[in-house]
Amino acid sequence: MTIICDKTIETIVAYAKKHWPDESCGLLIGDKGQESVAEFIPIKNIYNDMHEKYPDQYPRTAKTAYLIDPKEQQRIFDEAEKNRQEVKCIYHSHCEHDAYFSEEDRLVAAPWGEPSYPGISYLVVSIYNRELKEINEFFWDESLKGYNQKKII
Repeated sequence: MTIICDKTIETIVAYAKKHWPDESCGLLIGDKGQESVAEFIPIKNIYNDMHEKYPDQYPRTAKTAYLIDPKEQQRIFDEAEKNRQEVKCIYHSHCEHDAYFSEEDRLVAAPWGEPSYPGISYLVVSIYNRELKEINEFFWDESLKGYNQKKII
C-alpha cells in the first residue's frame, strides 16, 4: 500500500474531473524503498486513438476504458529509475461507475496469475457528474493470489 498526501489526491481528483466523462490515467512515483508517493504524473488516455485505428481490437472508448501509451510509460519508468525513484501506483478513473477493480483491470494487472508490475498498486477514482464519489487502492495480496482493496476516500 502506498502513502499519498492530500495535495496529491486533490491533484488526481482535479485531473479526473477535468477529463470526465472520459477515463483519465497516470502514474505515481516516489523514492525507492519508501512507501510514500512524491509525484503524480498525468498521462493521456490513448484508448480513443486506438479505438479509431483498431476498432476490433479496442472495441470500447475512453468513456469506459483507459490505455497508457507503452512508450510513455516506459519513459517514465526509466526516468524514475535514473532518479532513484520508482513507480508506486498506476492510476485511472471510472466515470459514472464506482471505484472497483474490474475484471479487465485484473486481467491487465495479473494476466498470468501474478502481477505484471510487482510492488505496484492501482488507484481507482470514481467520478459521477464531475464530482468525486470514492477512491480505492488495489494491491497484490500474495496469500490470496489476487488484488485486495483499501478505501482511500
